[in-house]
Amino acid sequence: MKSRSITRRLIIAVLLLELLAALALVALATFHESSIRFRAFDATLQSRAATLLGAVGEADDPANVMLDTRGITIPKRDLYSVTDETGRILGQSPHWLKEPIDPAVYEALFRVKRNGQTYRFVHLQGTRIIDPGDKNGGVIHHITLLYGAPTGPIWHEVREAVSFYTFASLVLLTLTGIIMAWFLRRGLAPLRELADEAGRVSAHQWQFTPPESARTTRELAPLADAIEAALLRLQQTFQQQRRFTSDAAHELKTDVAIVKSSLQLLSMRPRAVDEYQEGLEVALRDCNRLESTVQEMLTLAGMQYTAHQTASPTQASDLARCAQEAVHRFAPLAQLRQINVILATGGAAMVALDEKESTLLCTNLILNAIQHSHPASSVQVGLRSEHGQINLTVDDQGEGIAANILPHVFEPFFRGDASRDRKSGGTGLGLAICKAICERAAGSIEIFSTLNTGTRVLVQLPTSAS
Repeated sequence: MKSRSITRRLIIAVLLLELLAALALVALATFHESSIRFRAFDATLQSRAATLLGAVGEADDPANVMLDTRGITIPKRDLYSVTDETGRILGQSPHWLKEPIDPAVYEALFRVKRNGQTYRFVHLQGTRIIDPGDKNGGVIHHITLLYGAPTGPIWHEVREAVSFYTFASLVLLTLTGIIMAWFLRRGLAPLRELADEAGRVSAHQWQFTPPESARTTRELAPLADAIEAALLRLQQTFQQQRRFTSDAAHELKTDVAIVKSSLQLLSMRPRAVDEYQEGLEVALRDCNRLESTVQEMLTLAGMQYTAHQTASPTQASDLARCAQEAVHRFAPLAQLRQINVILATGGAAMVALDEKESTLLCTNLILNAIQHSHPASSVQVGLRSEHGQINLTVDDQGEGIAANILPHVFEPFFRGDASRDRKSGGTGLGLAICKAICERAAGSIEIFSTLNTGTRVLVQLPTSAS
């Protein structure tokens, strides 16, 4: 896949915008320069034409007028033609146009194209009175003057001005591109430093410290914090997986070793039928424990695999009924340990979990409470609905959990007893499964405990509309 550069894209985008702005500037400059220069050009033409019209005076013949251009400087490239009312030419430039111009069809200012050139003309009308003191008021002559000049020199000046603007714009574009590339490279340095630091992270090296330049850059600070938090979560997940794998291997190895030792003990010497029967029963119990451990591992793995998926809104079960069934199931065990299990419910408690998950949650929590309670004590199970959620509480009067152990009780295979004793027959997966079930239902589970007093488990699950 072809790589793309954000820096190059930004530079090209800015330069394109500046190029469009430069083109617009050149177009405006062309219009402005031509407008100003042609206004000045027209004013000059009108001034020269008025001067030339003023040079028409009385001729030697008192009945006529003449054009006297003495003292008047007329540029060589300019054209003029002065006629009276009879069409008699009073004066005309030496290089007057061969093709005639009819003044009657033109306004005061007009353009014509002759001999491959464009001319700008001024059309003036004036009168001259000969012998105004005469009793008849003198002789009146109507003068028509056409004065023009080629527009080529004006356009040449306009092109020179526009060329200057164009050249200046190109120089500025070039300088802008160079300066912007330098600033972008310098400005994106924190991003490269952040990428370099993130690139050092591997499966064996999880240490990630965002560079200070990234933390102090407003746009990069959220990205740096997000990467750091994501890597921390990944590190914790990998460590949890490694610990789970190690603990699982230890548990299975221990269970297999127990089964193996029981069978080896039976095969060491000939035994009576009763001894073989007892040994096989011990081996079968160990196999059942091994099977239970594997089943709970599979259950936890399935829960963790779908932990990112919330329970389907169509799934619903009555948590109160599942709690009643769990209490009824463990009634013989509670009676054997002289523990009174008290269940208080306020009717149906529908949660977004299937029947199997709700039953597993209740049985794990109630069994833990019974196993860790003192004899002749009580276990209280309560269910109530408030603020759109179901609160399940399980309180026991047992040995409690130490404060330094409490944060780890939801970790798979974790036991507070350093010797990993098996007096309860558990695998250390029950609370981990309960936590996975609660998270799948977008709920929570918390444990509060005091040593030698008891433990409370609080489960909060959103209610289901089903």
